[in-house]
Amino acid sequence: MPQEESWPAAVRPIRAAFLDSEEGKSRPAATPRFILFQDGKVVLTVTGNAGWKDKMWPTIQDVTGTKA
Repeated sequence: MPQEESWPAAVRPIRAAFLDSEEGKSRPAATPRFILFQDGKVVLTVTGNAGWKDKMWPTIQDVTGTKA
């Protein structure tokens, strides 16, 4: 994860929550990284295109109650 100063102030809590998570502690630099943040906590974090397609996108659909 880049330095905190490179994140806009409004989204710095997402970075902090991620870095406090197990995934953030074990694999902070894996890219591309996708983070689903809701109600002040990291709901899901995945890496890679397969992580987006197989985990993140279906989770976003479940959380929002939408299907594409």
